Amino acid sequence: MGKKQDDDAIKGKRADDIPDLIQVMEDLTQTRDELEKVKSEQLLLDNQLKRAVADYQNLEKRVAEGRSELTNWATTGLIKKLLTVLDHFEKVVDLGRPVLSEEDKSKEWFRGVELATQQLQQVLKDEGLEEIAADGQFDPTLHEAVDTREGEHDRILEVVEKGYNLNGKVLKPAKVVVGKKRDN
Repeated sequence: MGKKQDDDAIKGKRADDIPDLIQVMEDLTQTRDELEKVKSEQLLLDNQLKRAVADYQNLEKRVAEGRSELTNWATTGLIKKLLTVLDHFEKVVDLGRPVLSEEDKSKEWFRGVELATQQLQQVLKDEGLEEIAADGQFDPTLHEAVDTREGEHDRILEVVEKGYNLNGKVLKPAKVVVGKKRDN
């Protein structure tokens, strides 16, 4: 075979291969389209998964906050009830100190009341209870004015009943007597 025959054979071969090449090209185009579709679906599913995970994490946070809020609410009710007991203990100790003799103050019953008062104060403090300072300027967000007397305007003159914050929030405002200017 000569060169011309070889060239013709190659050309002929190439011409015969064109339908196969066209089919390969069509298959390749179809495969590329399918790949793009799969990539698009994968991206959509990936975004949906990310949203679902974020929603789940937010739900976990809300549930934890709800539990914490419920615990605080339950604790608040109990602490409010215990404050009445604490007030009674403190009154007994405060009233007993000036009127009891040193011998009576050293008796076991009085020491027991003092120790029980201190222990109850410590337990409540450990739960986040703090006494509201009531020795300066009247603050309506912390104090409740139960009476007024002549004195420095808006100055707390006397504490009638202690007030308390629980974990930074007012649980019970301090009941106070507030000074007011003298009317002329």
